[in-house]
Amino acid sequence: MMELKTSICRCCINQCSINVLVEDGKVRSVEGNPDNPQYKGYTCVKGRSQGSSLTDPARLLRPLRRRPDGTHESISSGAALDEIAAKIRRIVAEHGPRAVAAYWGTQAAVGSRPVSAPFFDAFFDAIGTNMRFDPNTIDKGGKHVAPSFLGSWGAPLQGFDAPEAILLIGINPWNTYTGLPAGSPRRWLVDQLAAGCKLIVIDPRRTEVAELASLHLQAAAGHDVPILAAMIKVILAEKLFDRDFAAQHVNGLESLTQTLQAIDVQGVANSAGLRAEDIAEAARTYARARRGYAMAGTGAHMTGQGTLVEYFVQVLETLCGRWMRAGDTIKASPSLLPPVRPRAQARAPDAHWALDGRMRMRGLKQSRAGMPVAALAEEILTPGEGQVRVLFSWGGNPSIAFPDQRRVVEALGKLELFVQIDPWYSQSASLAHYVLPPPLPLEVAASSIGTEHLALRAGYGQAMAHSQYADAVVPRPPGSDLMEEWEIFYELLVRMGYPVDVRPWGHPPSSPKIHFDAKPTTEELLTRFTAGSRVPLETVKRYPGGHIFDNHLIVVEAGDPANTDRLDIGHPEMMKMLNEAIKESAEPEDPRYPYRMLCRRANHFNNSTRKAASNKGLAYNPAYLHPEDMLDLGVDEHDEVSISSPLGVIRAIVAPDAHLRRRTVSIAFGHGSPQDPLADPAIFGSSPNRLVATDQSFDRFTGQPRMTNVPVAIRRMGFSAPAEPER
Repeated sequence: MMELKTSICRCCINQCSINVLVEDGKVRSVEGNPDNPQYKGYTCVKGRSQGSSLTDPARLLRPLRRRPDGTHESISSGAALDEIAAKIRRIVAEHGPRAVAAYWGTQAAVGSRPVSAPFFDAFFDAIGTNMRFDPNTIDKGGKHVAPSFLGSWGAPLQGFDAPEAILLIGINPWNTYTGLPAGSPRRWLVDQLAAGCKLIVIDPRRTEVAELASLHLQAAAGHDVPILAAMIKVILAEKLFDRDFAAQHVNGLESLTQTLQAIDVQGVANSAGLRAEDIAEAARTYARARRGYAMAGTGAHMTGQGTLVEYFVQVLETLCGRWMRAGDTIKASPSLLPPVRPRAQARAPDAHWALDGRMRMRGLKQSRAGMPVAALAEEILTPGEGQVRVLFSWGGNPSIAFPDQRRVVEALGKLELFVQIDPWYSQSASLAHYVLPPPLPLEVAASSIGTEHLALRAGYGQAMAHSQYADAVVPRPPGSDLMEEWEIFYELLVRMGYPVDVRPWGHPPSSPKIHFDAKPTTEELLTRFTAGSRVPLETVKRYPGGHIFDNHLIVVEAGDPANTDRLDIGHPEMMKMLNEAIKESAEPEDPRYPYRMLCRRANHFNNSTRKAASNKGLAYNPAYLHPEDMLDLGVDEHDEVSISSPLGVIRAIVAPDAHLRRRTVSIAFGHGSPQDPLADPAIFGSSPNRLVATDQSFDRFTGQPRMTNVPVAIRRMGFSAPAEPER
């Protein structure tokens, strides 16, 4: 019997509303839901192909335990959890709670995080460890840290609400689904441009979104900070900024203006390979718009200067008065979260940007972006008090996602306990002591809470008050032994005698915790975690295909007249770092490494977790080069090259991309064999993280190393690859 069911795709951050055709408990097809008012039938190739994942022979259906010889054997979930709990109890007793670390990855963020994160946090809170890591510090951690220097506004940025100008820096929303709102990103952007919106793109590659830009600054990689500074100088010099807003809510204008006197717009243009008039035109276009937003993506944040990049993005937004004011309506008001009370007032910069956690190397600290992922391998390998001996990995693939892969793989092999929560026998699963497979998304209930929560951050989430609930579409495979991620942490809390007290995800820290005496269901969790939401869950359930709940939207309240806090656009530390960045961008290149390796996203791949089934047989990540560079190197499409940095060397298969700047190589991360860097790239792909050092050039606040704009050498492969450098 055929049945059409609605659901929510959880392959990426876009969270599309989908229609799933089910026959006798099997998924026959997945398509976009044309009746959904936000997505209007949109899905990507990953979402449409996910039905095949449910019956993929490579899927894990039972937990695995590692044997002494390194192979794995099947084990029941109950026995696995008993053994894991006993080992944690022993290690904590012998070495303290800091010996236990955890990492949640991108697939956790786009999957079950709203229901699972509360139990994840409760478990590691109970142990007493703050050694918790996530993708923020190897992605865009500066977005969390920059407000410590600028300050913050009590209401959101204007964001997606009727922009007249959009500035995208190092981001391709067609593949990342950030920078444009959830839904059909191209359709939304085309509609905005037709209404007169101007799009400005800063990117060394002429991406799909850059093709639609009113102005594309195809700058050399690594020049985002100087370009932003030059744009701000033009805006200040021509008095294009919001002078009333600055007078009422801003400090540091004089300091910023004085620092920018040393900035030569023509010099910045020359270094970046641009025309000075184009930088000026970008500044004028963006500043003259009455409404708009700017978004810096991974291409800008992965340069090792993410905090500085984000600070100047927010300075630009502040000068242009992009913050919402009293009486403004938040069109994307979250429905399934508690109502917030935004106020149009500034909160001053923090006295200090760091939180309590400290790493044992390079002076790195826990920031609002989290603990620095790039130093986790060293925490495992460095003996002494506080050495990490246990790692839980949920929804990620550390062995190929973390920078300096060789060190990471060595570290994973030294752990006393490595638990990988993974539906696939991934590269990291093959190294784990225990592999705990969860069900796949269409086998569990879900809601749109995650996308709704993101909507309060500029450049993320939705543009309207959309909400949706979805039941499980198909049952779990017969005979399987699968646990949802929240179940794993619930069961460990119980086994270790900890109280099951959890705070719902997305709720403020002051909100009360919920105690569980008995194991709930996922549906019960969603009901309890959404209690007190702006729109009751039962109301959302009446619209199984999704709905816009635009009654009683949240309105920004007036600020407190007694508030004297101001946003600091001339923070001394940021001004000092700006001068350093300008000097660095003008430094001559090392002739031994004449190319710049750029990060890239591929729409057919789920980050580092698993190749999408519909990738037309392409199992690897090509190294894209400009055709003229390929000619200089003497290579054709599909030929092999070696790419080397001072840290390592990898093999890669080349492909042409005429939209790149010369002397750059663009390649997707999250591929390759963790054990053999020179394994056949046609089978395993290539691992750019093998070339990324964690301790040379890095963001001093988040620890994020330079993962793009990495100096590399490229040469045509002969019969053997060059040897990997010694450490």
